[in-house]
This record gives sequence, C-alpha cells and structure tokens, in this order.
Amino acid sequence: MNYHVLTLFPEMIEQGLHTSILGRAMEKGLINLEAVDIRDYTEDKHRKVDDYPYGGGAGMVMQAEPVFRACEDVQRRIEGEKARVIYVTPQGKTFDQALAQELAREKDLILLCGHYEGIDERVLEEVVTDYVSIGDYVLTGGELPAMVMIDAISRLVPGVLSNEVSAEFETFHDNLLEYPQYSRPEVWRGKAVPPVLLCGNHDRIEDWRREQSILRTRKRRPDLYESYETAQMASISDKKLSKNRLKLIIADKSALTGAEEGCPERPWAGEFLELIRELDLKLVLLPEEDPKRFCKIMERERVGRREALVFTTTVEGVLAAREERLRTVYLPEDETASEPKELIYYRRISDLLEAMAVLRKLAQ
Repeated sequence: MNYHVLTLFPEMIEQGLHTSILGRAMEKGLINLEAVDIRDYTEDKHRKVDDYPYGGGAGMVMQAEPVFRACEDVQRRIEGEKARVIYVTPQGKTFDQALAQELAREKDLILLCGHYEGIDERVLEEVVTDYVSIGDYVLTGGELPAMVMIDAISRLVPGVLSNEVSAEFETFHDNLLEYPQYSRPEVWRGKAVPPVLLCGNHDRIEDWRREQSILRTRKRRPDLYESYETAQMASISDKKLSKNRLKLIIADKSALTGAEEGCPERPWAGEFLELIRELDLKLVLLPEEDPKRFCKIMERERVGRREALVFTTTVEGVLAAREERLRTVYLPEDETASEPKELIYYRRISDLLEAMAVLRKLAQ
C-alpha cells in the first residue's frame, strides 16, 4: 500500500505516522508514505497557496492550481491506473470499517488535506474521486483525519499486524463492538476476571465473547445493534433448514416469569419470547417441580437431542439435562451463589439478552 498525502504541513504527517506499528510496517516495506508539500507547486515567490474567496466572507481559500499540479505530479509517478483521490472533509461520506476494508484493497491512495476555509471547488471537481469525513465536526485541517484513515486502513494490509486474526475479529466486525479484554493479575482491586475465561473451554469462551459483544453493542451503539439484528434475521431466513437446526426450547417456568404481562422479573424476557416467535421455535415451559421430563417432551415434539436447547435456573436442571446429553444454558436465579464444580463447563449467563445471542447463533 502506497499513501500519497497532499498537505501544507508534510512534517506533521511524517512525524505522526513513522512510529509504533505503522513505523515498523514502513521499515518492512509493507506500506509506503509520501508527504507531498503543496507549496512546492505554487509559482508565488513567497510560496503562497491561498487567496480571498470570491463573494466575500471570512478566511482564505486554497487555490486550485497548486493543488492540481501536486495531484497531477503524483498521478504521473504512479504505475498503472490512476489512484483514487480522497478529499477529507466534513461534507463527505462517513469513514467506517467497511470503507477502510474497501480502501485497503487499493495499491495507491492519494489523500488531499485542506486548510483555511477549504479548497477551490473547481479543482475538487477535477481531481477528487471520494469525499470522506471522519465525523460531524470541524478541524483546523485535513492532516489529522488523513492520519486516522491511514492508521485504520493500514491495519488491514496483510503483514502489518503481528496477529493476522486481530484485524478480522475486532470492533465493528459484523456490526458488533469488540468484547471486553482482561490480562493479569486475575484479581485487581477486588475485581476478578470472568471465570469463563479461565475454564480452558475455547468453544465456551468464544460464545461468551460473542454474547458480550452483542450486549456491549446494544448498550453503547444501538444504531449498530439494529443493523446487526437486521443482518442476523436476513441470514437466518436465507439459509435452508438443516437436520440439526434448533427447533425446540425447553425452559424452566421461573426463567420467564411475568414475560407476557410486560413486567418480567428477568430483564428482556418479553424480547426473548418475541425472538423465539421470530425464529419459529417451539417453546415448552417446565413446571418447577418437574425439571427432568426432557425425554418425554422431545418424544412428544418429535425432535432430536441436537434440535433442542434447555434453559434452566437450577443446578438440578443442568445435571438432569447433562444426563440426557442436551445442549444447556444455565440461567441461575441467584447470581451470587457459588457455581458447583460439576457445572464449570456449562454456559452460565446473566440475563436473557445473552440468551438471545445464543438462540441467534444456534438458529443459523
């Protein structure tokens, strides 16, 4: 990847990007950076590149000719097809992870940094292919947005990150924010690392991380969560039903108490029931006094073990489901209760919003 940044302050670009991961990537030749000083392309003896705007108004406007010459000089030196020219401006399309992935596939990118009150519109019409914004606010120039974009794009270039998986499974993957991360010590100022991360069961850890991403996205970025939900439902509806697709939910009655009345004792219970209907799943509620009727229920509903999922609020329910080799989610009524040693490898969740994440995954 070759970046060509057209700017009035080349030293700002060079000093800001020749460090850390990007600096090492440049040393390895994985990415190349050229900071082009637009002032080098003016005929003014004082290297002046701005003038007063026609029609009056505050501030100055960057002139068309120096910008045009700088851009044309870079395009002439690029082999093959002309490079995309990105003008960083609050008036452009919002820069996001999807656009970063798209731009990472380019061989050369030219980023044009404006200053003052902007750039003469005529040269923008002549050379710019993309108008891109990093947010709805105004900065003193385009250098900082250009550096933000270069950082985000470069992380997706093969070899730039030491862990190739990092660029794929991180914030904004599948419209979800990244799950919480923890490191040593195991307990810090009385706060312990979630036990699931210590269990050694990588499938369970992966499921927990996915659920946490969904929880965090819903809380912090409801706009992204809405996009995620839409994509998930479309994906489920487009797929053919497999033999072992989830068909039946067996849940303790206490797990969904009050859901239909709209005042659930458990958060999200109403939404949990709605999702079950959307996924076209059968729901059977178990009386609290009879947690071991799993086999009879499956025989009656004509489903196999891999087509059923048990939600239970009791240790007895988990043990009974394990005897029948059923997929099980443990939704304890008392979150402060110590988890029996024999349950350590069973999924333990805190609320039914996490349960919805489980259902979406198993229904695909």
